Amino acid sequence: MAVKIDERAWTNWQGVNRAIKGKEVVFFGVSDDWTGKTLRHTLIKSFYFVDNSKTWQGTEYMGARIRSPEILRDNARSRYVIISSSAYESIYPQLIEYGLTPGDDFCIAPALNNLRVITEINTHDVTLLLSSPDHKIYSRLDQNNDVAGGLYTYNIRSHECIKVLDGTFHQIVETPDRYYIADEIRGICEISKDYELIDAFGVQNGDKPHGVAFCPERNLLFLARTGRDIISAFDAETKKYKFDIRFSEKMVAAKKPGHWINDLFVKGDFLYASMFSQTGASREGVYDGGVIQISIDRPEERYVLMHDLWLPHSVCFFDDDICVLDSMRGYFYKTDKNVTGEFFGFIRGLAFDGSYYYVGQSETRYFDRLKGLRKNIGMAAGFYLFDEDTKAAKFFATPKIRQVRSLCVID
Repeated sequence: MAVKIDERAWTNWQGVNRAIKGKEVVFFGVSDDWTGKTLRHTLIKSFYFVDNSKTWQGTEYMGARIRSPEILRDNARSRYVIISSSAYESIYPQLIEYGLTPGDDFCIAPALNNLRVITEINTHDVTLLLSSPDHKIYSRLDQNNDVAGGLYTYNIRSHECIKVLDGTFHQIVETPDRYYIADEIRGICEISKDYELIDAFGVQNGDKPHGVAFCPERNLLFLARTGRDIISAFDAETKKYKFDIRFSEKMVAAKKPGHWINDLFVKGDFLYASMFSQTGASREGVYDGGVIQISIDRPEERYVLMHDLWLPHSVCFFDDDICVLDSMRGYFYKTDKNVTGEFFGFIRGLAFDGSYYYVGQSETRYFDRLKGLRKNIGMAAGFYLFDEDTKAAKFFATPKIRQVRSLCVID
């Protein structure tokens, strides 16, 4: 198991120059690359090596002698140790065992900071809740795998993916004591933290629910009745219908949805909705998708916040910044101008654990629309762990799931 490294062990070149003042410099690990980069970026004039390999001990390298690390047990405060080996995960606990303090007595060479990204991602531990609307037809296509839709837990350390509830599930909303999940057949599913179905309500024939949101201040639940181009509000306690939010009358004449409302989100006094077409023209092949802001108390007040998105999903807020996935283009937007991440599959489902984002990806079904626009059309289903700062992304496949719809951090 990878060791957890104290934040103080990581530093920059300026930090190294401050730390070595008045101290003897020791490089732990014989390395021309990491040592050479450190010498070029610091004020180090003299140094020697220590190395665990007995074949190195007693010899010289780069004009400096090489000794046993055992000498570091004594007079620790007179030396400053710089780990100059990519095996820093095994050297770090050795220095701790010698009684050295990260930051004060030793550091990892800043030239190795790129490897830090890999270490931190591979030692990160989180469990996600995933929803999938996979239909039973997939089970007939792949009879050796239970791929029908439902609710799954996924631990990124063990890669264990466990189905906890059957359903044709879309968006997940978490509250302190339960989950509300939009189910394409049953409407709003009220589910316990133990993944037991408490109740299901709010659906009519032809609704095809996709999105759900909860407003705690008003105790309201909102359901995107995607098949009718309507968002309906319900009392969360009594489950009684309250009112509808209609986007146009096109549905009345055409008898088919044109806006295709999918995900919902409540922030303050507003409801936010992502949809495939703001003009309701998706039936005509016009995908002028975007995000609409709707006043909860005065639903006739609406504002277009984001536009020109192609089949967008997963509108939400993190750190007061609106976020949305431009699913067909593979863009993760944070604010309407910042493309925070770019991916190569059909992305939907977005979560954040305070350190990393998680971006869901479904098996692509739109090769004809992307032909000529992309040189690589991702088919794999799963999700990415994504670091906003470094843009590092690690993919976790979900072989039991073909359509990943929504993600929620649960542990």
